[in-house]
Amino acid sequence: MLSPITTTVISTLLLTTSEAINAIGSVGLAAPLECGVCKEHTETSGLQLDHYLNITVYRKEGDIILGGLFPLQYLNEKRGILRYKNVALTEIMAWTIDQINEDKSILDGIKLGYEIRDSFANAPFASVQALELAAKNVFGVVGPGSSKVAVHLASLLGSLSFPMITYAATSDTLSDSTRFRMFARTVPSDEFQCRAMRDIIKGYGWQFVTIIHSPELYGTEGAGELRKILKEDNIYVDKFHSLPEVATPAKVEEMFMMTFQKNTSNANRYHANVIVLFATISYAKVVVEGAKSLKEKYPNEYANTFANLTWIAAESWSDDAEILTTFNKSQLGSFIGLKIRSFEIPEFVNYYRNLKPGATENPWFGSYYKSHYCGGKVDGCAKNIYDQGPYEEPVVLAVESFARTLDRMLKKQYANDTSFSAPGDLDDCVKKASPIKNTSDLYYLRNSGIGSCVYSSLIKEYHMDVYQTRTRDKVRFNNVTGDFDAMYTLQTISPDHAVKHDHQHREPIIDTLFEMGVWNTTGLHLTAPNEPFAHKAPPVSVCSFPCLPGSKKIDGDIPICWSCVLCEDNYISNETNAVECKPCQQGHRAIDNNTSCVSIPPTYLKPKHPAAIILIILSVLGITSTILTIAVFIKFRATPLVKASSKELCLVLLVGIAIGFICPFFSIGLPSNEICMMQLVIGNMFGVLTIVPIFLKTARVYALFFQSQRSAGRPPRYLLPMWQSMLCLILVFIEMIIIMFTIIWYPLRKKEKYPTKDLVLVVCEGKTTYDTIVALSVPAGYVLFFAISSTILSYQVRKLPSNFQEAKYICLAQFITLIGLIAFIPSYFVTGGIWQKFCVGIACEICSASFLILIFSKKVEIIVFYPERNKIVFEKDKLSKLDMSRKERRRSFLKSQNCHMCGHSLTDKSPKVQEIQQK
Repeated sequence: MLSPITTTVISTLLLTTSEAINAIGSVGLAAPLECGVCKEHTETSGLQLDHYLNITVYRKEGDIILGGLFPLQYLNEKRGILRYKNVALTEIMAWTIDQINEDKSILDGIKLGYEIRDSFANAPFASVQALELAAKNVFGVVGPGSSKVAVHLASLLGSLSFPMITYAATSDTLSDSTRFRMFARTVPSDEFQCRAMRDIIKGYGWQFVTIIHSPELYGTEGAGELRKILKEDNIYVDKFHSLPEVATPAKVEEMFMMTFQKNTSNANRYHANVIVLFATISYAKVVVEGAKSLKEKYPNEYANTFANLTWIAAESWSDDAEILTTFNKSQLGSFIGLKIRSFEIPEFVNYYRNLKPGATENPWFGSYYKSHYCGGKVDGCAKNIYDQGPYEEPVVLAVESFARTLDRMLKKQYANDTSFSAPGDLDDCVKKASPIKNTSDLYYLRNSGIGSCVYSSLIKEYHMDVYQTRTRDKVRFNNVTGDFDAMYTLQTISPDHAVKHDHQHREPIIDTLFEMGVWNTTGLHLTAPNEPFAHKAPPVSVCSFPCLPGSKKIDGDIPICWSCVLCEDNYISNETNAVECKPCQQGHRAIDNNTSCVSIPPTYLKPKHPAAIILIILSVLGITSTILTIAVFIKFRATPLVKASSKELCLVLLVGIAIGFICPFFSIGLPSNEICMMQLVIGNMFGVLTIVPIFLKTARVYALFFQSQRSAGRPPRYLLPMWQSMLCLILVFIEMIIIMFTIIWYPLRKKEKYPTKDLVLVVCEGKTTYDTIVALSVPAGYVLFFAISSTILSYQVRKLPSNFQEAKYICLAQFITLIGLIAFIPSYFVTGGIWQKFCVGIACEICSASFLILIFSKKVEIIVFYPERNKIVFEKDKLSKLDMSRKERRRSFLKSQNCHMCGHSLTDKSPKVQEIQQK
């Protein structure tokens, strides 16, 4: 018999539990209950105590009784509703015990009995039933199926030294051996299911997932454990949704809309394309219905989103035909389900399919058979259509584990094992459990608390492949937690998936689920990895896609989430997920969407450009006009007008004008080192060959004018034409020396400049800024000195008498040149590129044209069209009105004036001078 203390404890617990149930029954239960095997979510209200105390019991007498607790009913509106699929679990327990009793190799001479009760999938009521079993001296309990109920019963029965082996409770909490020292199970804990899910996610390369879980123990613990182990492998959770206690499709719709909402702050952050649904069947139904409703309401917005989703189903609902039917018809995405690996038991399947209500004492089978398959009629019933579920084999394993452990004990498996030192109570149990020979021994065995010995024996044999059952060669437990070896089947909805119903349409029955692989403690083994995705490549599920070349990666709040920012203008990145964009070198620009740099073609004045065409046309006209003028002066070199114009200086001036019209050609085209040198030479030679002759002509006129005012003597020798020509050559030669010095010591070379990031100019500069200043300023300064001097002199002689009116034109030409230079300098530095070159060319052409037109056009006109005016005329008394007012001064000037041709005074009456003048 049980010890007095144990009996007292059980009686007290029964009384206390009954009072609690009475209190609950008086107010009703609003809290949702968790189903055992299928972990289904139900509601119970208005429960009465007597309903539970008079619960139906499935019992068979034996020498030793094994207890069983299964969730067979749930109450709806004060009416018990039978869970039809769980009836098979009760029957397979009874069938297994019958098989053991018939097997002479196990417990020979001992007949096992059983007492099976309904747990109602509710902890308070299951506790009452467990205590009832304990009061009847069962040596162990198979069940219950719910993790929530198992936590309560494992603690309760463990305190009473009653072992319990559950066939379906998977909560990680039950692995705590310090709390549940008499607990074991024949299904793997949710920790292994989480590992399997983790390996699936890793195997497909998914880095970002969404987890949805039910609010009760199964979903909360499982989802929390999954989140933890995913983080260890750098797999991150996008959304972690806990379903409300009262979940509805409308609330699920809102949840999905939030999940799929686009990130406005980061366009490269996407929602996870993998959803792990860790929930019981009832919650899973609501989630699938909510997803279906959302897709039907907004097909355009969410059809493609759901098409890219992959659902990973927990073992609780992965083979539920009703959910999978809805899922498949609604096309909610790809599906991968985990199912606890269980082996088929053909003998039982055949037995159960042929079982009739009168052939078994199972109190629930008749109701199941009539209501589920016969429509309430006994006669003319359809064939019992039965497919083995996932928990039938775990029930068999639990029963056989109890029986075979007890058998090894009774056979004194360890009696002669010197390596085993049994603890005190176990050693006593082993010694006392000698082979049974009479009824008194059997009575002692039945009433000595043998259950604790059985569990201790299980602990000893945990890591030994000690059991060979009807379905497996090896049965192994963990010696610390009591957990069972883990093995899961991975299944998906096959392309030819179909669901059939029985004739009453009461339960859809899954017809085909395609097995795509298995998972066990050695890892993931996929045989058809692309089967869930219609044989296509698996979809990706990442927070952010790689940043393509041409952009840079900016880290976000978690390592796998980042934003991609396009490289700034003229910056590039040529690798994926570049952390920075590199600038292109000067003279290069980014192309191909900022993935590479290419050199920028230099900008220069091309011959086909309109500005170049204008320069070329003006230069050709100027050169032609200059050549014609030179030809006229050469042909009519003996005429008085040509002789009187200082023809040597005029020829030098014409050469300079021609060079000025040539200058624009050196501004057209791409500069080279040679072109840079020629620009320096030609530009300064143009200046010196035009300014120096003008300066000398103006200086001569000025000297003659002021000398005539001071004295009437002969002019200085340096004012004679020959000396003027020699002086002109000397001054030009000095400029040439300066130019040569500049070319040798401060050479100009082509150099690329980058005014803007998209503009490359080829300019002529020295090695340093100082070299450039010296090369440009020294030769130009020399010319500028004569230009300013000649301008001042020309201004002072602008009002000479009619035979010196050329001074007015010289003054005008000098002013035009200075104005052109004043306008040119800011235009040159403000403009750039081709327009800068255009300014240089047009300035040269304007200066050359001003000299050509103002100084030579009148002379050419007289020489060519008015030859009668091309002769010497002496008119002493023909003076202008202005001259008449200063008669004396003009007379003095005429007396001292020299002839342009011979240099003698015009008033000289000597025979030699008169002879020359007549000629």
